[in-house]
Amino acid sequence: MFQRVVSHQGFWKSVFGLAGMFCVVYLLIDFFFTNDSNLDIYTFDHVSKLILGGIASGCIYGFIVSYFKFKGKIKGQERNQELDD
Repeated sequence: MFQRVVSHQGFWKSVFGLAGMFCVVYLLIDFFFTNDSNLDIYTFDHVSKLILGGIASGCIYGFIVSYFKFKGKIKGQERNQELDD
């Protein structure tokens, strides 16, 4: 089932789309709620860790959500096909 889900058309597009949206939301929340708009604390080291963390967590989030979305879609199609037969 895993191979069928990850090779389904549109799966990886969904993963990276969700990852990108998650990363943007994550960065906005971090900027507005944790730093009180103090730009002096944003060093290259801090920004690079923040962006890499956002990308990594976004990819994990996107993969999990997309996997279960497409798994449900495939199971639904199989169920409908069994009912039609």
